[in-house]
Amino acid sequence: MLTLQNSPKFYLEADCVSPDNFAAKTVGEISLLPVYHGNKEKKLIDFFVITGESGKTPKETQISVEGDCSLVQRLGEKMTDGQLTILGNCGMHVGDFMTGGSIKVEGNAGEWAGAMMEGGSIEISGTAGNHCAAAYRGFWVGMKGGMVKVQGRVGVESGSWMRSSQTYKKYPILWCGSADYYLGVHNHGGTIVCEGDAEGRTGADMANGQIIVMGKVKSMLPSFKKKEDVKEIETPAGKFKGKFAEFMGDYALPNPKGSLYVKK
Repeated sequence: MLTLQNSPKFYLEADCVSPDNFAAKTVGEISLLPVYHGNKEKKLIDFFVITGESGKTPKETQISVEGDCSLVQRLGEKMTDGQLTILGNCGMHVGDFMTGGSIKVEGNAGEWAGAMMEGGSIEISGTAGNHCAAAYRGFWVGMKGGMVKVQGRVGVESGSWMRSSQTYKKYPILWCGSADYYLGVHNHGGTIVCEGDAEGRTGADMANGQIIVMGKVKSMLPSFKKKEDVKEIETPAGKFKGKFAEFMGDYALPNPKGSLYVKK
């Protein structure tokens, strides 16, 4: 258990907080792991009270972080296994580059949650900031596997550059309550489920993949063409039944294979 005792004055880089880094270490060794507060290197114990025991392997290691960690960044970065539970808000980059394990955030998450993710799962009970489950700037491939599920709203350009692989049986999934502009921009095979409304430009530049909107798309791009009405959709995220209008696009690209489904 990590309990935030001294709140950082500005962003605290704490990528050391993951089962991979805690496994087979004593409380004393974990206490001395480095974190970065601005341009100064600190120790984890300078901000957190640390109790309990770690597992022998990342898979056997469970970490709980308690307190308002809105300014604590990179929790669970590059996780490969194990469990991380954040009992409150967390800052940017939670679970980025993770390939396995599970993260639960019982609060809101900052920008770039689950960025460049390849496996595992992230569940966020509140909202997530911009670029959730997205690619970092300069990358043409973003989330390649795993699932990010956000009960509340996700920010701008969430799910950008998602890419699936039939060869490796990797199908990235973003599930959210509602979404800001450019949901699924540059999608190349990811599955996105939006339980509520999505703002404009949903699926912009989508070449492949599926976006399912249970509410309304407030401003449909003219480069999507109505195909037909369907009563069932089968996706890597499960089957969806009801009456949906299927749109193909984005025809700003040559020969697009993306499907945007909007519930009627």
